[in-house]
Amino acid sequence: MAVRKKKKKGKSSLFILGALIFSLLAYAGVLFQDQLFDPDPTPASTSAKPWYKEHVKKPELIRAPDAPLLLAATEAEIDDTITELTPKQPLKTKQTPAPQPRLANVDISSKPTPPAQAVFYEEALPNDVYAPVIAIAEQPSKPANNVTTQQPAALSSFEPRWMKYAVKMTPAINKPMIALVIDDLGLDRKRTAQTLALKGPLTMAFIPYAKNLNKQTTAAKANGHELLVHLPMEPLNKKIDAGPNHLHTHLAHEDLLDRIHWNLERFEGYVGVNNHMGSLATTDPEVMSALMTELRKREMLFLDSRTNPKSIATDLAGKEGVPFAVRNVFLDNVNEKGAVLKQLSLLEKVARRSGFAVGIGHPRDGTIAALKEWLPSIERNGFSLVPISQIVLHNQGLS
Repeated sequence: MAVRKKKKKGKSSLFILGALIFSLLAYAGVLFQDQLFDPDPTPASTSAKPWYKEHVKKPELIRAPDAPLLLAATEAEIDDTITELTPKQPLKTKQTPAPQPRLANVDISSKPTPPAQAVFYEEALPNDVYAPVIAIAEQPSKPANNVTTQQPAALSSFEPRWMKYAVKMTPAINKPMIALVIDDLGLDRKRTAQTLALKGPLTMAFIPYAKNLNKQTTAAKANGHELLVHLPMEPLNKKIDAGPNHLHTHLAHEDLLDRIHWNLERFEGYVGVNNHMGSLATTDPEVMSALMTELRKREMLFLDSRTNPKSIATDLAGKEGVPFAVRNVFLDNVNEKGAVLKQLSLLEKVARRSGFAVGIGHPRDGTIAALKEWLPSIERNGFSLVPISQIVLHNQGLS
């Protein structure tokens, strides 16, 4: 009997010792979690290579839940004189890929949760954020240079069309650049006008089938903003209508070109194109190849809104020689001022780490209110507000 008691006592001691060790490890993990899991290393020197040249592995892709974005029929001011282009060739039949499953184990505590009944007005969008791994060293603030209409003398003789239409400015030295793109402009003229009145330079992406485009885009340029064509493209969700003359994967090449030409000729003075919806079209080689070939001919840039993380748009843009940029943060999946300000803080974090960031928002009440508060402080907070053309110049090593 004595032997059995000793064995039981020995097992109990081992159990208590194991529990004690586990508790100490858990306590140490909580105590030093910042040091152990902080993705930001010691700030790199100004001579360090950019993160995308320093690391072969792609940066982590973080997703928040999708939010349906739909415009109320009473608010959409679509040009009723537009006629849908009739395909000249038979439509192609294709198997529609199933939507990709979202990550279920991502910590989204720092991001706003969309309400049960959203009142947004575009496609359901994944909130992808590129999280680069090298921090940019903090530099003393210098006064930002003002926007000017003068073109750089060294580039004036050979600059492509997108550079001729770009807002001319010199970003502040040693300040991370932030480009804000406002999509879906033109349909809701009241909120479009409120957006155009914001401090710039912002990048304004106008829907090609909106009313009075020439008047609205002229006002945008007069207020110092840069222009994009917000080109409608086929989404994965077949219940969502991308609008008249959108690009879709069932069109023959000839009909794709007809629609590309129609959309790109609705107004003038823009630097390039970004996709409206397009979570299916931007994964299709035929659609993207046709678009990039045309953008190359017209000397225009492309901004990938990244409505699908499997987009091949920038791959084909690079092969075709089309200058491009990629969206980092969606600002307003939740139409509330506080939620948008949270996303703007996230955009600042990305900009500090990589030296630049691109945010996309929409002409919505929460977004406009947040930008009115945030924009006046951007320079003193250590950032340089730029149009999308400056991000493209940076990516090409020309800034």
